[in-house]
Amino acid sequence: MTSFYPSHQRGLGMLGFILLLSLFGIAGSVGLKMLPAYMEFYSIQTTLKRIAHDQMLQTERDVRVAFDRQMQVDNIHTVSGRDLLISGKQVSLQYQKKITLTDTMTLVIDFAAENTP
Repeated sequence: MTSFYPSHQRGLGMLGFILLLSLFGIAGSVGLKMLPAYMEFYSIQTTLKRIAHDQMLQTERDVRVAFDRQMQVDNIHTVSGRDLLISGKQVSLQYQKKITLTDTMTLVIDFAAENTP
């Protein structure tokens, strides 16, 4: 008499499927919470690139005011012109973004943007 049940089962069991689904859910949730911070960073980086190549901005004060104005247009309040590090024509910026995942867990991301014309 042959058995209809193989001695070695293959595939993912119900418990493995639930664990895999929860792992993807957690990773997706963290990714979605990080997305606005990275979008903000890319906006700041684009602004730095534009400011570094602008020939009309001659002084450090002009650069800081132009940066503040663009941050106001983009509705970004994380950084300001005071946070810029200006050395000649090189403009750079470093800052941290804290993202609350749960009441007891916080994700800290260090961002650094630099542009040389």
